[in-house]
Amino acid sequence: MRKTKGAGSLRILLILTGGTICSRTESGNRRSDVHAAATVLEERYFAAHPDSDVQFTAEKPINRLSEDLTPEDWRTLLRTLAQTDLTAFSGILIAHGTDTLDQTAAMLSAALCGISVPVILVSAIAPPLDPQTNAHVNFAAAVQLLQQRLAGGVWAVYQNSDGVTYLHSGACLRRCTHGSTDFFSDTMQPVDAVLCADRIPAEKNTCFALQAMTCEKEICLVHPYTGMRYDTLPLDGIAAIVQETYHSETANAQTDSPYSVQTLLRRCRAAGIPCYLAPCTEAAQCYGSAHDLVAAGAIPLYMPSALAYGAVWVGCQCGLTGNAL
Repeated sequence: MRKTKGAGSLRILLILTGGTICSRTESGNRRSDVHAAATVLEERYFAAHPDSDVQFTAEKPINRLSEDLTPEDWRTLLRTLAQTDLTAFSGILIAHGTDTLDQTAAMLSAALCGISVPVILVSAIAPPLDPQTNAHVNFAAAVQLLQQRLAGGVWAVYQNSDGVTYLHSGACLRRCTHGSTDFFSDTMQPVDAVLCADRIPAEKNTCFALQAMTCEKEICLVHPYTGMRYDTLPLDGIAAIVQETYHSETANAQTDSPYSVQTLLRRCRAAGIPCYLAPCTEAAQCYGSAHDLVAAGAIPLYMPSALAYGAVWVGCQCGLTGNAL
């Protein structure tokens, strides 16, 4: 743990996990280096804001590009938060790569549901020493939001190619698509607009996931595609499955086909594995396929598939099963 001295009226926990925002270029390739990144991010911030009344406390529990993250890294991140007195900080900044930013944001939104302090994920399009980077814009915007007493919860801050820096709810963040460097969500709003708004602090609730992680279970997220063979999907060691739906909240529901989710449901029933369907609104289905899958035992979750996976993963790590899960 390293503290950056300041007047310190605003104490921020800076957790560096790796990714482009924490990377350096080596022989033409980007490599994660959280130790160097902590210094660069903080020094650039104070150079641009010499009168800022901020004190950073840096933790570096992970040092990976985000495409290399594993479930154990997620558990390490949650353990880091669980071992920290969160009441000692005005907010938490998590430096994270862009490739799996939406997945970690969704997982943390489930794990930290009810947290009283804001947790903001920050990423970058290029390493912090690259002239083209938006790392320092994103970092400074996140600090500004904490200075404005952003409400508790999980958030993401990112400057898109239109030059606007947006605030997203972590639970709603969508994956950055191929050929793009922008992030979108149904909740996105310019940071400048947020800074002018009155924010209502969240009630201080206990985040059960930070206190109840007892297991290390594997969860499977299944993306549907034409030709997916559900009869060959490995189920050994799997505690739960989240089956993603198409945009109409549908999936293959033929009764006797290896390409059908019905085949997966039969196998899950035999193995005692819960299978969730997401997003799926049970009461508002216009197609018989999703209706048939729910009738066959699929558990509908009306939330984005990344959030559904994160929530089921967190619940299983806490040892929840059945109706409790």
